[in-house]
Amino acid sequence: MKSLNRLYLCIFICLLFSCSDSAITVSMNENIDLALVGPRLIDGTGNDPIPDSVLLIGRGRIQAVGSRQTIDVPEGTETINLSGKTIIPGLVDLHAHYGGPVTASEQALKNQLYYGVTTTRSIGSDTPDKVSLMLEAHAGRPDLPRAFTAGLGFSYPGGFNSSFPNTPTTPEEARQNVREQAALGVHFTKMWVNEVNEAGLKIPAEIRSAIIDESIRNGLIPVAHIDEEADGIQLLEAGMNEFLHSTVLTFGPGAGAPVDNPAPSQRFLDTCLQNNCAFTPTLSIIQNNWHFAENPELLDDEVLRSVFNPSALERYSDPAVRASIIEANNFQERKAAFRQVQDFVKTLFDAGIKVPLGTDSGTPSVPMGWGTHHELELYVEAGLTPMEAIMAATSIGASRLPPVNAAEFGTLTKGMSADLLVLDANPLINIRNTLQIDQVMLRGSWVDRETLLP
Repeated sequence: MKSLNRLYLCIFICLLFSCSDSAITVSMNENIDLALVGPRLIDGTGNDPIPDSVLLIGRGRIQAVGSRQTIDVPEGTETINLSGKTIIPGLVDLHAHYGGPVTASEQALKNQLYYGVTTTRSIGSDTPDKVSLMLEAHAGRPDLPRAFTAGLGFSYPGGFNSSFPNTPTTPEEARQNVREQAALGVHFTKMWVNEVNEAGLKIPAEIRSAIIDESIRNGLIPVAHIDEEADGIQLLEAGMNEFLHSTVLTFGPGAGAPVDNPAPSQRFLDTCLQNNCAFTPTLSIIQNNWHFAENPELLDDEVLRSVFNPSALERYSDPAVRASIIEANNFQERKAAFRQVQDFVKTLFDAGIKVPLGTDSGTPSVPMGWGTHHELELYVEAGLTPMEAIMAATSIGASRLPPVNAAEFGTLTKGMSADLLVLDANPLINIRNTLQIDQVMLRGSWVDRETLLP
C-alpha cells in the first residue's frame, strides 16, 4: 500500500510540473504577437549593439529581447526575418511647433511619424483646439506620434512672442494663467526668457518664479527658452531644470554674430549638474538658415519637398536667393557662431549635463520629421558619437517627459513600448543612415507610412 501511495505521489508531481510548463508556454504564446529575428539591435541604452537579435513583441510592448542564442521564439509566433537590417528605438523630438489650422497640425504630426518620430513635444504654441489634438495623439491615435504639449507659452508685454495670450504683469496673474493651461490637460509650461527688442523686455524674475511654482503645484513641468546664464541660474534656483536653445547665441537683431564669451562658466555648469538640468539646443533652426542654400541637391528628394514649408521651399529653390545667402558679407561669421553653439553642446555633454534632442521643427526652415534626423547629424558634427546622438534622440529625450525618469518608451528593453525604426543601413557607421527607413512601428503596430504623406 505504501508503494502504491508513493507511485500516485510521483505521478501527481510529474503531472503538476507538466501542467506548470504547459501553462507558462500558453501564457507566453498569448502575450507574444510577433518575433523580429536577425537584425542588429541598438536599444537606446548605450549598450553594445546585439548583432543577431530577437525581439518578441506582444500587447504593444517588448516582451523579451536578446541574442538569437538566448531567446527562443514560441512555436506558432508570426516571425519576420530582418537579417541585414538595423533596429533603433523610435525617435523623440522635444521641440516642435504646429502652426496654421488644426488640419495643418495634424498633417505635421503625420509627417513626423513618417520619418520615425514616434514621440514629440509641442512647446508653447498650442491653442485649446490644438491641445485637444495633442492629447488625442498622446492617448494612442495610431496615425499620429505620441505627443506632449505645453499649451500656450508665457512672455511679457512687448517681449518675444508676446502675441500669445499669456503675458502676465503680476505674479498673481501668472498663477491664474498657469491654472488655466493646467485645466486644458497640458503637460508643460513654456517661458520665453530672452531679449529681442531695443527695450530689452523679458519676463521679470518674480513672475518667472510664480510660473514655476504654480506649474509644479499643478503637476506641470516648466521649461524656458533662454539666452543668458544669469537667467538660467535664476530659473534653476526657482525650481526649473530644463532649458531650450543655448547661452551662446542670441535670437534677436543681429543674431549670428560671435559673442565675446561663448563658453559656459563653471558656476553655470555646476548649477546645472546640481539641479539635474537638461538643455535641448535646437541646432537645426540656426544652421538651416543656410544649409539648403549650400546643399540644394537635398531638395531633389520628393518626400522632403512634400513636408517642407511651401514658402521656404520656394525660397531655397531660387538660385538667386541661395547665392545671396552664401555671398552675404557675414556668412562666414554666422557659420563660426553656429560652431560655437555646437561647442556649447559638447561642453554640456562632457560635463555630464543631459542634452536631449529637439529641433524647433515647424519653423519654416526645419521640415517636420526630416529635421529630427538632421539634428542627429549636427550632434555628431558637434563631437558626440553616433551612439550618443541616438541616445539623445531616444532614451535621454524620453527621460525628460512625464513621468520624468519613468518613461515607458525610448529604449528597446523588456516591458517598454514597441516603438522602433527598421533601417536598411547601420547608423553607427554613418548617422545619416537613420534616414534609410524600411519600416516604423508605434506601440507594437506597423505604421502605414505611405498614407501619412500630404
